[in-house]
Amino acid sequence: MANLSASEIRKYDWRPAIFIKKVKEKSPFEIKGSKKVVLIAPKNMEKILKDGTNVQLNELRFTSTEGGVYKLTDFVKTKEFGGKGEGASTAKEDAALMSLKQQISDAKKKEGSATINIRIGTKTYSVADAVSTPGTPKSDFHLVDREGKEVAWISHKDGRTEREFQQWGGMSERKEPDIFRHPEVQKFIKDMLKLYPKGLPNATTVARKIKDRKLKMMSVYGNEFGQAFSRQNTTLMLQGSVELSKQGSTYKITAYHTHVNGDDMTDGYEPVFMAIFKGDRSDFGIKGTRVVIAPLGCRKVTGMV
Repeated sequence: MANLSASEIRKYDWRPAIFIKKVKEKSPFEIKGSKKVVLIAPKNMEKILKDGTNVQLNELRFTSTEGGVYKLTDFVKTKEFGGKGEGASTAKEDAALMSLKQQISDAKKKEGSATINIRIGTKTYSVADAVSTPGTPKSDFHLVDREGKEVAWISHKDGRTEREFQQWGGMSERKEPDIFRHPEVQKFIKDMLKLYPKGLPNATTVARKIKDRKLKMMSVYGNEFGQAFSRQNTTLMLQGSVELSKQGSTYKITAYHTHVNGDDMTDGYEPVFMAIFKGDRSDFGIKGTRVVIAPLGCRKVTGMV
């Protein structure tokens, strides 16, 4: 596994935030040899990690609670920093949430108020904070009012293009029963079993356009689409770094791509059925195959069916 460096820590704006959070929470860092150390925050750590030059980052030294002294390149780029392994994508969502929380806090201080007004679509919400949504619903984090009541929900994806998506959502009977039972879903599964009785060939991805708009919306915003906004019917879908900006008397949340509930996804972002060769998967009994609803342009499609 690779190690961190000045260029690696500055590659994405969420990496310094994760590093600072780990130090403050006394969460251990992995160093060479699989050893783990807990760090004491050095002077000006936050300023240097966020805004410092490569020279300043390389000169930064960290002392562990055991007395060891380490430089940035001594730390392993674990999954929290986007290294290989389960949890890398979650770390990016955590970083986006941390950034939004800080921006809300800064805006409240500027306004001299316990809340700020955030406008999403045609509605304005009184917001005190942003909080991680527990479990695995469509919402990754949500906005709360002064009493802690959830008022708006956000689905967040990393990156800037559809090529950085894995999927819009799954179709399993256990996790997504309403989507699983949809006639178009059932037909796609049956057709895949018929067309590929021995499973997909290696390096094969086949796709099919979805006709039902509501099914597309359910895959993007959540399986309760059409009902009240909730953890399973998100108010916003964001991709990339999250920004909070003031527009008139209210604030607005944006990202590299910003979509309010009900916005259609077009071009490379269009939700389609996708069957992907995956040797260790056999979704719906289709050998060596992963089946999802995904953006049309997220990967090279070898055939439309």
